[in-house]
Amino acid sequence: MKHNYLNLGCGNRFHNQWHNIDFISNNSHVKQHNLLKGIPFQSNFFDVVYHSHVLEHFSKKDGEIFINECFRVLKPNGILRIAVPDLEMIAREYIKNLESALAGEVNAKHNYEWILLEMYDQTVRKSSGGEMMNYLTKKEIKNEEYVFQRIGEEGRHIRKQLQAIKNNNGFLDQLKKLIVQIANGNMFISKKKRAYYEIGKFRMSGEIHQWMYDRYSLTNLLLQCGFMQVEVKNAFISKIPDWNSFELDSKDGVVFKPDSLFIEAVKKQ
Repeated sequence: MKHNYLNLGCGNRFHNQWHNIDFISNNSHVKQHNLLKGIPFQSNFFDVVYHSHVLEHFSKKDGEIFINECFRVLKPNGILRIAVPDLEMIAREYIKNLESALAGEVNAKHNYEWILLEMYDQTVRKSSGGEMMNYLTKKEIKNEEYVFQRIGEEGRHIRKQLQAIKNNNGFLDQLKKLIVQIANGNMFISKKKRAYYEIGKFRMSGEIHQWMYDRYSLTNLLLQCGFMQVEVKNAFISKIPDWNSFELDSKDGVVFKPDSLFIEAVKKQ
């Protein structure tokens, strides 16, 4: 029997005893649904609602609507657990690396360049992967340990995948792009208009970050939406029973997204 637990925007990380929802589903255990249109369950239904690195992809206004939906579908005393990129941590790393770079410390320049990408790239990029993809596909990453400390062991896997894709670029990829252009009906418009179209389509795809949160702003949002007992956690500690057994934030002691702010709140009775 499934737990009365809900994982929203789950991607490829889900537990088959939970209810799992994502915008696109590639697995029978994941229900496909556009979360901008609400959560497709009745009120007061779940004991737990969880989402990781989802909220920042909504606009500030849509994020508030989304959190209110989480509140609605939770039972009284139900637990909401959220993981988002930690703006405070990124800002502190930026200041630290800026000061180190100005002091001429070894590797500080590279760490400074990376943390700027963490801060801005997924907000301003105009195509999938952005400058972070370019950084991760470099032949040599001089501050490799720092980068993977920031983005986790997932980053090593992503680097391998991106390098494989980069190495295989060529005629077949260009042919695929041409087919997509024809299918989208934008083959015969000007180069400038086609660029506008592609940028706009990408910006609406859901990949970019539309807002960022720290422990202060996210706490205030949760309180504003009616939650109580808001607490900052870590990847391993939760009010959710047997949390670590689900392997959603970590596995075998390894945190999937170490750049995260983990926070939990309880729905009022």
